[in-house]
Amino acid sequence: MELTLSQCILTGLWTGLCITGMLTGTYLTRCLVMAAGVGIILGDIETGLLMGAAGELAFLGFGVSSGGSVPPNPVGPGIIGAVIAITMKDQGMDTGAALAYSFPFAVLIQFLITGIYTAATGILPWAERAAEQGNYRRFRLLSHSTFIMFAAAGFCIGFMACYQTKALEILISAIPSWMTEGLKTAGNLLPAVGFAVILNAMAGADVAPFVLTGYILAAYLHVPVIGIALSAGAIVWLRLIPAGCKPGTDASSSVKGYPAKCADSAAGGDLGEPSGPDTFRTAAKGSPVSEKKLRRISRRTALRAYLLQNGYNYGNYEGLAYANIMFPALKKLCKNDEELRRELKDSLGYCSVNPNFLPILTSFQIVAFHQGIPAKDTRDIRLALMGPLAGIGDSMVQFCFAPVFSTIGASMAAEGMMAGPAVFLLGMNLLLLGLKLFNEALGYRLSMSFTDNLKDSLAPVSQGARMIGSAVIAGLAVECIKVETPIRFSRGGEMVFGLQDFLDTLLPGILPVLFTGCLFYLLRVKKWSMYRLIGITLVAGICLKLAGVLA
Repeated sequence: MELTLSQCILTGLWTGLCITGMLTGTYLTRCLVMAAGVGIILGDIETGLLMGAAGELAFLGFGVSSGGSVPPNPVGPGIIGAVIAITMKDQGMDTGAALAYSFPFAVLIQFLITGIYTAATGILPWAERAAEQGNYRRFRLLSHSTFIMFAAAGFCIGFMACYQTKALEILISAIPSWMTEGLKTAGNLLPAVGFAVILNAMAGADVAPFVLTGYILAAYLHVPVIGIALSAGAIVWLRLIPAGCKPGTDASSSVKGYPAKCADSAAGGDLGEPSGPDTFRTAAKGSPVSEKKLRRISRRTALRAYLLQNGYNYGNYEGLAYANIMFPALKKLCKNDEELRRELKDSLGYCSVNPNFLPILTSFQIVAFHQGIPAKDTRDIRLALMGPLAGIGDSMVQFCFAPVFSTIGASMAAEGMMAGPAVFLLGMNLLLLGLKLFNEALGYRLSMSFTDNLKDSLAPVSQGARMIGSAVIAGLAVECIKVETPIRFSRGGEMVFGLQDFLDTLLPGILPVLFTGCLFYLLRVKKWSMYRLIGITLVAGICLKLAGVLA
């Protein structure tokens, strides 16, 4: 089947649009949706729907990214697989064979995605400099750099898939197997870079026991992230609220160096009902806007959660885009340009959270700043909330909502119904929009009460947040960084000792924790740059895989 140049261009544009759905969270990057679009462009909707259904069900089982895993990219079967199935249909190609042929492309595309995230890390210093200089137009453009690179890469993939499929086959065959395997190992190590960054922001001698606690809970007891956060929170509560302390009285906190109020202050007081309007206006010294306008700003900021991953990189993950999301709100809340620059820079730290739960964080920062608490003073609390919110959001969206709508849409598409992709897209996006708005309302209501009490006990609460966050990061390192060693010792041809088996028995999950610790040392003590850490991680992954040290 011969394709026209216009079909090649349209497929490229469609792929560029769909692949950016990975960043915007609109779920365009699903086999079901992508293959249906290819079918429309190439004039074979039936085959496109069948290919989309086959790819969707296959990737439902092993193509969902969870934690630090890096699965094959669905653009492989969704775009390239659909092109193969349609263009080679007359040669006896069915959707099952097309799915198999598309798998190597799915792996290659994921390598490309990893490369884009790595390259985007180099843009981070430029964005920080632009924020410091008050060059907001340049800053906002740079905050969308990953989105722009995704769109360009997507166009090239879609265009080439139609223009010359054989060229992609030659490209894959030209990559040596040792490089492919090495890059897989390196990809499994890359989440450690982000964990080292956030630990560097939280680090202190007081959090060391919580790092150990998080490791023990995850490695030995297999406690999920939310359980680790709750356990660490209970320990922090006991440390910040000494026994026998009466509400409204001061007590010496067991956290060295910080006085702490008791249940009505250190715990944040009553979180049920927000303060009355008069109390709010009296306390509001951080910005000149009214409560009504503040709520409107908070809602609009919540809707900007779709931009959270537009600047995703391995330096501060979603931190660059987070600052861009906060920029319009900060511009209205700050009294002058100097304050705006400072707040924007302080919002540029590490961020990793599910976009649908981001409004809880943004509403908290907005209300806190309005109450006179700057971003740098609420940073530790926001960092501590990220882990649990990410865990809840990923579990709820990826493993609850998406599979339900995915199977319904795939079953309809398998019957040749164009409504299948439409039902999936509309269902998911309406549900997630409602979730964002709900979380904004929840975050705003709780923040109104919390920040009134927070100002009197910010230091111990911030320190407690760092403790909880450190425990969560240690647990995530165990769960999300896939590091294993195949080293075995044998005698007389019989294996007598397996290093990985020994470590799993004595110190399970210790290799990813040690690797994260090494990166933390290089970052904090040796003052290595983020780009350098990523480079050494990629080289280490390839070299250690070649040497047989890592699986």
